[in-house]
Amino acid sequence: MEKIEKLIQLLPLGSIFILLCSSIKLVIYYKTFNISIVDYIGIQEFITTFIDDILLYLCIFGIGIFLFLFEFAQNRDRNYTLKSDTPENYKNERKISSTLSILILFLTIVLSYNCDSRIKMIEIICVGLFISLSLFRIFLSSTKVNLPFLLYIMMSTISYTIMYGYTDAYKIIENKDKLSYIIAFKEKTYFTDKNLKYVGKTEHFLFLYNLKSKRTTILKNDDLIKININYTNNSI
Repeated sequence: MEKIEKLIQLLPLGSIFILLCSSIKLVIYYKTFNISIVDYIGIQEFITTFIDDILLYLCIFGIGIFLFLFEFAQNRDRNYTLKSDTPENYKNERKISSTLSILILFLTIVLSYNCDSRIKMIEIICVGLFISLSLFRIFLSSTKVNLPFLLYIMMSTISYTIMYGYTDAYKIIENKDKLSYIIAFKEKTYFTDKNLKYVGKTEHFLFLYNLKSKRTTILKNDDLIKININYTNNSI
């Protein structure tokens, strides 16, 4: 019960951590298009992105808490002092976890190197690192050292956040987004297509990216009238 109470006390810090992850995702996403988003967004808009992502991260934390309680229930009666007294009992566990970790890292390198899509490559690397980190934690648990569960969840979540930011960006760069936009200003209307892509907007700015020239156009929203969004199957 004491561990559970400590976990509940950490929930406010969890909110700050989610805000940090949302900010990391936003910075990585826009940086892919050579946009320094911190120059175009206010603190209150970072909080808005936190609200947009909160459900996703709450699901991640919910899974983390479930795994924590499951591990706690398994280990509450386990005497870890036996590790030093009976090392043979943990020898196979160390061998298996370390061997699998090396194998997963090797497969991750091979699969990502031969991947024809940047999105798939990033996903493979992220999954490979997550599995390797899990196996490394198992390896440590068979020694006198242990990777704290909270640190493990934080590292995994940050890894996922980085993947999340890059994959969202490369869906646009690889023309795999399925939305088209009609952006009407007072003086001009922009139509997105296979070359011109809508990246996003803040309170005062709107961002378009040209896939051919690989240049980003930054427009002020002062004269913005409306944005129409349509679903299309014309992505490559």
